[in-house]
Amino acid sequence: MKITHLLTILFLFAALSLSAQKEETLFNSSDIRLSGIWGGLDYNYSYFEDDYAYARGFHIGIEVSRSIYVAYARNNFREEPTIGSSDRRLDLYYDGILLGYAPNSERLLHPRFQLFAGGGTATVENVGDDAVYVIKPSAGLELNVFQWFRIGLEAGYRFVTYDNIPDYENDFSSPYVNIALRYGLSWGE
Repeated sequence: MKITHLLTILFLFAALSLSAQKEETLFNSSDIRLSGIWGGLDYNYSYFEDDYAYARGFHIGIEVSRSIYVAYARNNFREEPTIGSSDRRLDLYYDGILLGYAPNSERLLHPRFQLFAGGGTATVENVGDDAVYVIKPSAGLELNVFQWFRIGLEAGYRFVTYDNIPDYENDFSSPYVNIALRYGLSWGE
């Protein structure tokens, strides 16, 4: 008797799975598809207390459905700012995942929103270094110069957490402006 009930239930599940409707899934949807490959250089300018910092980095990733960007990104300071009352130099290196959203990316000028999250190292001259976690939300505009080249201008805030260097805890966060040169190719509609 139990085997009959079990076989009946299995038969019903099998019959339901043979319905005429097409199932939508995340990776087989016609709306969500790989639509490009992009990479680029980032030129980042920040202000720390009374000093400016210049950072340079790169990113490389894939474009999904012409508006979503998922990439690996890396940044580090090229001109190290002085921080604290003793004017010691700060060196900051970090890498991680960059998520971007560019609605209407086929238009000449369009908005772009990004969120970076990743880990790295902060080093204060003659004091020490520590592992840090960096979160960088930003918003800006992007200009399609050629089909394979874009220029972006963004502003955001760099949140640096978990820094436990004595006398410098939580001193590494700052606003920033970023100029991005992006190279790649998009295909499809």
